[in-house]
Amino acid sequence: MEQRREMLEELLNAWMEMALHIRGNRILDGFSFNEIMICGLLHRRQVSGLPPLTATELGDYTRLLKSQINHILTGMESRGLICRERATHDKRVIYVHLREEALSAYLAEHEKVLDIVDSVCTALGEEDTKHLTALMRKATAVVNSCISKEEP
Repeated sequence: MEQRREMLEELLNAWMEMALHIRGNRILDGFSFNEIMICGLLHRRQVSGLPPLTATELGDYTRLLKSQINHILTGMESRGLICRERATHDKRVIYVHLREEALSAYLAEHEKVLDIVDSVCTALGEEDTKHLTALMRKATAVVNSCISKEEP
């Protein structure tokens, strides 16, 4: 039982250390962690040809509160990164678009992150990288399952 507790603590510490390094080192110029996540979601949506996302959908994807999403989007809009557009079919629906002018800045930051991921992949090797990816997806599914059991 004690060994299991130590293993759990070690995994939690490694997880938190990785999260702190990703969030705390400000590797992104001009974007917060949440802004880069939102830009990524909007960019992938736009290049896939799928309909644009609403603020509510962005909140669902990022697990941020509606007030947080609105605050982030307002800041991004004032900096010219995104624009909001009312739907023609329902004036209550507002779509969020990544502005063309912001795309190159986002893609440059995305490349920085990919360079870091490439360093991890190089250090781990192809087999361990694939294994880590599978384990991360499995762990995410377990976390989501645990969280959904706790929600009322």
